[in-house]
Amino acid sequence: MQWGCASTPEGEPVHGKDEVVSFLAAKDGRKVVVAAEKYHYVFDGDPSVAALLRWSGRTKVTPSLNGELKVARNNSFEGSYTLVAFDADLTPEDRTFLIQTGFAKTDMKYGDRTGPALRYFGTVYGTRYAAAPLKPADTLDFSRSFLIRYVEQETATGPAAQPAPSPLIYADGGKLLVGGVPMFIVQGGTDYRCRARFMDICFYK
Repeated sequence: MQWGCASTPEGEPVHGKDEVVSFLAAKDGRKVVVAAEKYHYVFDGDPSVAALLRWSGRTKVTPSLNGELKVARNNSFEGSYTLVAFDADLTPEDRTFLIQTGFAKTDMKYGDRTGPALRYFGTVYGTRYAAAPLKPADTLDFSRSFLIRYVEQETATGPAAQPAPSPLIYADGGKLLVGGVPMFIVQGGTDYRCRARFMDICFYK
């Protein structure tokens, strides 16, 4: 699930990182924005992630990004992630919900934990845009830095295309929108003990 970084005839891959300043999602979880200092990463939420964002037991699931985002020269990106929930943390109702959501039973070691678990592999596809300023009220006060790591391919004669302006805009009433869809800050990320993360960002209160 890790992205390879082999060079191509067009040029050498370029690795970078971008510090996250906010994490936003539509209420149904189907439109997601990771706002960072350099870029805004916009993608349609995986249906399973959308269901988890609405689930009261979401703190029992630990998501993590697998490796770097792979960014094409047109600023589209692709990445993979894993969601894990250990049986010891789950009720029978939790297990039923997660299996219906697409999780599969497994035995695994994750961090310092070992045992029966439910696991889900997912892929995100989206577009990277140039960052636009956010109001302080729409940023998150993380207890430590959260980074998006990416690898992008340059051409032999020049850099990748410049990203388009961010589609994350403020409506007249001050509400953040993407394509007319209201976006809400997904609170969290200031607690070191946070166990529910997507792309290494805590997404629960």
